[in-house]
Amino acid sequence: FDTQNKTKLTMAPQQQPDNKKVEEPYFWARDWEFGDSHFNTHQFIETATQRAPKELGCAFAASLLVSPLVSIIDKSIVQAGQGGLMKAMAAQTREMMFQPKTFFGGLSFRLTFVVYFGTYAVANLAELMLDVSKVEDDVERKTYKVSSASLANVSLLMWRDSVFAREFGGGKAKPSTPLRTLGLFGVRDTATMYSTFYLAPKAADFLIKEHGVERNTAELSMALAIPMVTQILTAPCHIHAMDYYNNPTATTAQRIAALKNEFGSVSFARSLRILPAFGIGSFSNNKFREFFIRQKDEEKLLGRRVTAFIETHVTRKSTN
Repeated sequence: FDTQNKTKLTMAPQQQPDNKKVEEPYFWARDWEFGDSHFNTHQFIETATQRAPKELGCAFAASLLVSPLVSIIDKSIVQAGQGGLMKAMAAQTREMMFQPKTFFGGLSFRLTFVVYFGTYAVANLAELMLDVSKVEDDVERKTYKVSSASLANVSLLMWRDSVFAREFGGGKAKPSTPLRTLGLFGVRDTATMYSTFYLAPKAADFLIKEHGVERNTAELSMALAIPMVTQILTAPCHIHAMDYYNNPTATTAQRIAALKNEFGSVSFARSLRILPAFGIGSFSNNKFREFFIRQKDEEKLLGRRVTAFIETHVTRKSTN
């Protein structure tokens, strides 16, 4: 009380600090991005020795899912000159459905599986080492993960496609793959990785900033569209690589004719393979990791999800 005016003084209530946790937005497009390397996407808490076998297991499972379709497409591209792309794809699909032992035990599937298991395994282990080293800068994380995964992917694809050319190309097998063919395979796959990891994010940022496109929509659409467009630009590299392997003495006119004849089918098929390779494969790899590797949000683990589903849909129905 004020002793002179006998009036009660009112004090403004003190503002209490807001202790509510500010949740970060959920970027669901990251589940589909092979190149996602943000430190806060998963926030795994397992030790390196616990996590490493699971990272390899997730890479194994993702490769097992994606390899059949990629194997069919890639082998059919090599065999397209022997009877047409669609005919080759139909034959491979029938073999997978009606002769699964032959298909999954065949050279095409086994080599493709090695390529994508190696790619996903290197990417996962690179992210593990970044987490162990407590590297949180997004640019630094992306540099290490992209360089290691790209090196694995490009080198493995060069090796596999040289075997494909020898085994399925239809020409006379050679004791070694010409350097020109290997070099063109390398250019083709390096361009794919560059467009996936660098051009696609830049295109997504442009759509977000200049046209107000929602972030997830922009990132997912560009992560698939830009690499697919790149396949059209690099199709001549693939065609000439295979043509040089099968016909090293062909004339310039014959080279141009081969390019004209095969460009449409090769560019279409190589664009199509982006969907399983960098769509389904990346999504399944990321989801397997989310399901089986412990992280701060343990409600994402597969066991927790199954338990919650049973409690919600099974237990409640039985009690009612």
